Amino acid sequence: MDSPIAARLTALRRLNIVETEPEASFDSLVSLAAQIFAAPYSAFSLLDGDRQWFKARVGIIPTDTPIDISFCTHALASGAPVYEILDAAADPRFDGNPLVWGETRLRYYAGALIRCPSGEPVGTLCVLDTVPRAPMNALGRSQMRSLADAIEDALRLRVQLNLQRETEARLIQSEASYRMLANHCHDILVRTDRHGTISYASPSTQILGYSPDEVLGRNLVDFVSSDHHEAVVSGLAKLFDPTAPGFDPASPREVMQRPYPAQTRTGETIWLEGASTVVRDAAGQPSELISVYRDVTAQRALQQRLEAAVEAKAAFLANMSHELRTPLTSILGFTALLQQTSLPAPAESHVRRIAIAGDALLALINDILDVSKLEAGQIELELNAAEVPALVEDVREILSVQAFVKGVSLQVIDDLPRPRRQVDSLRLRQILLNLVGNAVKFTDRGAVRVHLTEAGASGDRLRIEVIDSGPGLSEAHRKRLFQRFVQGDSSVTRRHGGSGLGLAICRELVELMGGQIGAESRDQPGACFWVEIPAPAVCPAQAKIADGGRDGEALQLTGRVLIVDDHPINRELVRLFLSSPGVVTAEADNGRAAIERASVEHFDLILMDVNMPVMDGLAAASAIRTSCPLNADTPIVALTAQTGAEIEQKCFDAGMDAVLAKPIAQRDLLALAAQAMTPGGQDARDAAA
Repeated sequence: MDSPIAARLTALRRLNIVETEPEASFDSLVSLAAQIFAAPYSAFSLLDGDRQWFKARVGIIPTDTPIDISFCTHALASGAPVYEILDAAADPRFDGNPLVWGETRLRYYAGALIRCPSGEPVGTLCVLDTVPRAPMNALGRSQMRSLADAIEDALRLRVQLNLQRETEARLIQSEASYRMLANHCHDILVRTDRHGTISYASPSTQILGYSPDEVLGRNLVDFVSSDHHEAVVSGLAKLFDPTAPGFDPASPREVMQRPYPAQTRTGETIWLEGASTVVRDAAGQPSELISVYRDVTAQRALQQRLEAAVEAKAAFLANMSHELRTPLTSILGFTALLQQTSLPAPAESHVRRIAIAGDALLALINDILDVSKLEAGQIELELNAAEVPALVEDVREILSVQAFVKGVSLQVIDDLPRPRRQVDSLRLRQILLNLVGNAVKFTDRGAVRVHLTEAGASGDRLRIEVIDSGPGLSEAHRKRLFQRFVQGDSSVTRRHGGSGLGLAICRELVELMGGQIGAESRDQPGACFWVEIPAPAVCPAQAKIADGGRDGEALQLTGRVLIVDDHPINRELVRLFLSSPGVVTAEADNGRAAIERASVEHFDLILMDVNMPVMDGLAAASAIRTSCPLNADTPIVALTAQTGAEIEQKCFDAGMDAVLAKPIAQRDLLALAAQAMTPGGQDARDAAA
């Protein structure tokens, strides 16, 4: 078998089109060819082995003919884009051919080569007549070629749809709506002029509730909603009008269109998108458009449901965050106040355990919210110059009590030649608290060591190793470590607790930073968790970074503070946090009451809860800025149980100056208060008044 024939047969097998049922798109194009060229016979034929098989035909009764008498064999052999036989009776190649000398008495033939998507010629689009004809002019050959191109496009789309059906069937077999779409996919074929007037439509227009005859002569804009008319007109202009903005004379033959809402006969809206083929005239200028449209309404509905589900999940998490953080504010706040007092030994131990349990619950809530934010891509890195050894020392100090209680030595080994690095210090601290906290939790004796080194050819990467003397890691456990909700085994879970989210969050944060994280067992008992992230060294800053309020508790604050919160316990807690001889507090239980107080009294600081009945904190802050002259410039700090960039931006848009997340730490509150109220500040303002 000659290689071209073998290639053709292989291509036909890949197309899986021979002996298939008629398809409207091919029938329509063949019928269109017969109309344009006023031919009694027209066909889309495929040369399959020893026969010529007609996928679509007009005027031809049999479904196939022997290949040795077919005209299309000569068209394929020529390789010409459009091949003509002007008078077969005068061509010695057709002596004795029954199609020429038999009952049919064919004389004229014109065939445009059809190639499969992979490029092999497999057949022709042809028109035939019983009388000889003169050669086609350039326009006729261009039109013939364009129709053949449209068939090739339909073949390409057919292959794409078959592949897409297979992919959809594999990926979403559980979705009955998708299965139905894949099994009943059908397309609308439309031919329009440069102005969008329809000159041909396939029978699939029944999707819109119209027959093909009912749409002929109408414009494309008649079938889309009025607010999309301009988009359709401008889209056509870009293809056909040289004076239109965006016109490209070299636009590709195949143009992918965006989805449009189409109006059915009954007024229902469905969404159609597809591929269009630009038909060019003899001069090569775009003159007509042949489009294949597909109904994507189901996909859009599914996408909207998914988006709604994501929004509902985010709203649920925000609400749960608020509901959980509000009581935690009281639990952790009053526990912190108790720890500042002198308590008998048993009570001191009980209070310390309450604080540890409250911090663990807060860490779990933060982990759950971080997982949601990471899934939604809502966490952005905030790089800053940080003293890495000092940051690690802070982590050591936070976990030192837990380590001391267990009798575990917690050490920092600093081999970092350039300590100041460009990192997201907040997220790095979160990662280290997870890794070092886990090491302390799972180590019953011995030591936990945090080793700092630099890595990379130029030392622009930071490597941190957390080495413990705990039970170590099995190979099976190590492979599953950084998955969500995964722990060592059930016995470890019962003994040590935890949600199994911490390491998964660490992995996602490290990957967000462009780094790597891993774990390995050592020869001796224990394990090593390591992190390596980009962290360019930074020259010593010219200005010393101010401590975020470590000595805030020692400050003697002076001024008037308005505390706004609908929970009286929260107001009491904030009042106790600010307790100082120079601080005078006033209270309001909702935003409207806060406005009333701010209208008649000047305050040096307003602490505003965000979620309150009657009027929320956002509306109250905005009103104070615009309608309360006495406090138009007073610092307003949001106290909110919600977290994230979105709520912070809403607070800033409402005129607030800072955001403090609940549960409130006394140190953070005093640091903000110190910025707003300097000693003697109120006396100075009263004297000025």
